[in-house]
Amino acid sequence: MGKRRWSGGLVVGALVLLAFVAVPGSALAVKAPGLASSTQYKAFIEYVKKMDGLTTTPTSAEQKNTYEAKLTAKKTAAAHKANALFKRASEELQAEANEKAKEQVEGVRAKEEKELAAIQATTAGKFERIEASYHVKFEHIVTGHKNREKALKAQIAELRGKKAAAAPGQPKEAIQERITAKSGEIASNRQDEKNKRTELKSATGKTKTQLKETAEAAEVELGEAAEEVVKKIDNHWNKQYEEKKAALNTTRENRLGYLESKLEQGRADVAAMPTS
Repeated sequence: MGKRRWSGGLVVGALVLLAFVAVPGSALAVKAPGLASSTQYKAFIEYVKKMDGLTTTPTSAEQKNTYEAKLTAKKTAAAHKANALFKRASEELQAEANEKAKEQVEGVRAKEEKELAAIQATTAGKFERIEASYHVKFEHIVTGHKNREKALKAQIAELRGKKAAAAPGQPKEAIQERITAKSGEIASNRQDEKNKRTELKSATGKTKTQLKETAEAAEVELGEAAEEVVKKIDNHWNKQYEEKKAALNTTRENRLGYLESKLEQGRADVAAMPTS
């Protein structure tokens, strides 16, 4: 499977990779007709029988040569038919194996796409929740510090009123120290808000990165699992084809051997004919 572009996918809990099951299905079936039903085979066998029936009939040397030539020609035609039927049957088996493999692979790919869509939908939901949580926390930080600063400013305003009414000297200076301290608290409050906003943004970014990396890993694992099943499917049907083809070839060789034995029988019958 080719490299996927990350699109926000994540496995929920455990991947359903084991859901990919390569079902072998039924065995391959040979549809091509057998050699015995062919015109060429029947013609050859009938001719051999004819020779067998002429073993006691006086025959000229020229006629014997004609008989033998026809025997050879009919045997050759039957052998060619046997080879042609083997080729036809082999091609049909391969086409059937390819079709069965194609159907199963399409099933695996459909399952893979369904799993992938589920991963992506789950991730999209997680990203939405992360974003929503970020905004809630952000508003909480801003509002909390804003209220804190508002309270400190109110306290400063109150202190300034007290300072204006206080006697010169130490009383005013004492109040000013408190005002200065409150101003320092406002600065600290602002810096604290800045720090917390930075921390929140960083933490949210890390969470998103982890989510992305997990999703990418899940999609790769999903793809690899699908590829493994596809390989098993291909291997299964290729093995089925090769085994069936080997059996067909054995049958072909047996048929050719049988045709050869019948040819020899026919030749022996011709030789046995008394020469006229």
